[in-house]
Amino acid sequence: MGYTIPIGPYHPSLEEPVHVKLYTEGELITDADVFIGYNHRGIEKLASERNYIQTITLVERVCGICSHSHTLAYCLALEKIADMKVPKRASYIRVIFCELERLHSHFLWLGLAAHIIGFDSAFMYSFAAREKVMDTLEMLSGNRVNYAMNIVGGCRRDISKDQFDRLIKMLQELEEPYEKILYIFSNDKTLELRTKGVGKLS
Repeated sequence: MGYTIPIGPYHPSLEEPVHVKLYTEGELITDADVFIGYNHRGIEKLASERNYIQTITLVERVCGICSHSHTLAYCLALEKIADMKVPKRASYIRVIFCELERLHSHFLWLGLAAHIIGFDSAFMYSFAAREKVMDTLEMLSGNRVNYAMNIVGGCRRDISKDQFDRLIKMLQELEEPYEKILYIFSNDKTLELRTKGVGKLS
């Protein structure tokens, strides 16, 4: 028996508006109509009406998962235009935040992927590991999503010796859950059965 299943235009696991009509025969998807939408939030227009310092706040809100990366790219562009030298310590702090953001982003993706394929134990392991990273980002910056660390010419805040020690401790504690998650995703037979050969594109 065939069904047409609508997904979207908004869906909890999608960040942008997309509407998909899936045509099925039983559990087999036989065809799909995909309608990609564009959500213009007006950031470009707002940025044209503000100065380059005010624009950092706008750029940080492009994405909640990689907010630091967006402001870093923006600040690096302005610093290059102005031929501005950034202190080495500020560059190190920027890289630390980039790496912490990368960790939480990867754990987020792994958790959501596990949840979508129905493996909620792996979802919970991944999000528990991500929570340690998010707590550390909050400890270092005061914020869990938009850290407001980048400024043209450097960073808004320094990292103290105590904060750095707590950061290192968190990274050491993260090794065990990371190894466990890596083992699950590499070896679990149920996960393999749900993903291997699925969604092949010719």
